[in-house]
Amino acid sequence: MYKLPYYFPNQNQYIAALAASYGVLAIGMVFGWSAPAGPRILENGEGNFAMSDDQFSWTIAFMPVGGAIAAIPCGIMMRSEGRKNTILFFVLPLLLGWVLMTWSQAVAMMYLGRLLQGFAAGAYSMSVPIYIGEIADQRIRGTVGSFFQLMLNLGMLMSFSISVGVNVFQLNIISGFIVLLFGPIFMLMPETPSWLLKRGHKTKAIETLKWLRGPKCDACTEIEQLQLEQDALLNQPKKSLKKSLLTPETLSALVAMFGLVTFLQLSGINAVLFYATDIFMNASDSLNHNVATIIVGGMQVFGTLLAAFTVDRIGRRWLLMISAVVMCASHIVLGVYFQLLQNNPAQVENLEWLPVLALSVFVTMFSIGFGPVPWIMIGEVFAIDVKDLASSLSTFTSYALSFMMSKTFNPLRNGLGEAGTFWLFAGFCLLGAIFVFLFVPETKGKTFEQIQTRLASSKVYYRAEK
Repeated sequence: MYKLPYYFPNQNQYIAALAASYGVLAIGMVFGWSAPAGPRILENGEGNFAMSDDQFSWTIAFMPVGGAIAAIPCGIMMRSEGRKNTILFFVLPLLLGWVLMTWSQAVAMMYLGRLLQGFAAGAYSMSVPIYIGEIADQRIRGTVGSFFQLMLNLGMLMSFSISVGVNVFQLNIISGFIVLLFGPIFMLMPETPSWLLKRGHKTKAIETLKWLRGPKCDACTEIEQLQLEQDALLNQPKKSLKKSLLTPETLSALVAMFGLVTFLQLSGINAVLFYATDIFMNASDSLNHNVATIIVGGMQVFGTLLAAFTVDRIGRRWLLMISAVVMCASHIVLGVYFQLLQNNPAQVENLEWLPVLALSVFVTMFSIGFGPVPWIMIGEVFAIDVKDLASSLSTFTSYALSFMMSKTFNPLRNGLGEAGTFWLFAGFCLLGAIFVFLFVPETKGKTFEQIQTRLASSKVYYRAEK
């Protein structure tokens, strides 16, 4: 933590949130790697050894496997070692993963490299949102929370764009170098006041809060309030972990988060992004597939920027529902295009732009709603005593489903056809909108105590109130 001149409100909160999210940018390059690298390794022989389609699909799939494996240990580590140290620790497997991917001499080294990268991806997916949620004032929590998805999408766009001018080896080197910069930057940031207070470091918590909120904030009063909330939890009758997880508010939060991460993955986003170049190659021979993939990546970043400006104005529920409905429409359009292409290619000779437009709309709307909002809410909806474990379970579910979707996308396309696969995703998106309406509370501008009260209510309309 270092001193800075204070130029605008909440300045240091934005700096700390961006610094934490820089690690997510590095994860974005992990997510974005497979789309440009796949065709080059499989068709152009740019890898260090020959790979089959099935081996490369497993290379893709080992990343979400690593994310699922890391989720529970990361939750335990956050509780004992703190949010900051946990984030810093996972720089090591991320960097080692790129080393193995760059100089691999056998497919097992590729698998291990992606698995290690997955460890970091899973850890950052839960630790960064929690870190940001605990340092941010409730008035800007949604905006800084959207930095997670913004940096993830920016990392993917960088991977798509850089790959146009370099080979796979050089892309790996650049990606690893970006990881190297993250550690020194984030080491300058503070631990969260909430965790410091929980460990008995009250003076340090006050100093940290003053740095985050600015010189005019009443840090002592805010820390005292936080201390009262933590003491109230400690003074409650001791409950087993099972009983803590089975309270009405925690059950409601778990249902909401499990549902959100489930429909996030069932929307088809990771399958689409991992195989974006491949989809465009199937859609048309005349498309510049690399440029089309970059356009999709750019629209992701644009969508997340929109989310950053609207999530604390429109609210979480509306963004999620609008996102799901428009994603459903985009998948339907993609399905119609591929059905027409299959029946009679002449019908779509002048419509090569349509899959680019449909996928661009899809990723834009995903990046406005189902991309950033679940990760914002993961730091908002869980009570302090169950936050680490409950977040671990949500992250595990997300990455387990990501693995399932990445491994089943090609079999789905072979079984249902391109059109049927996209129509299936459309159905999941529609179900996601219904789920949000019924089960996801509005958390915009609410304190953690207000959110817990809302989650404990069984009234659907109460959860939707502003």
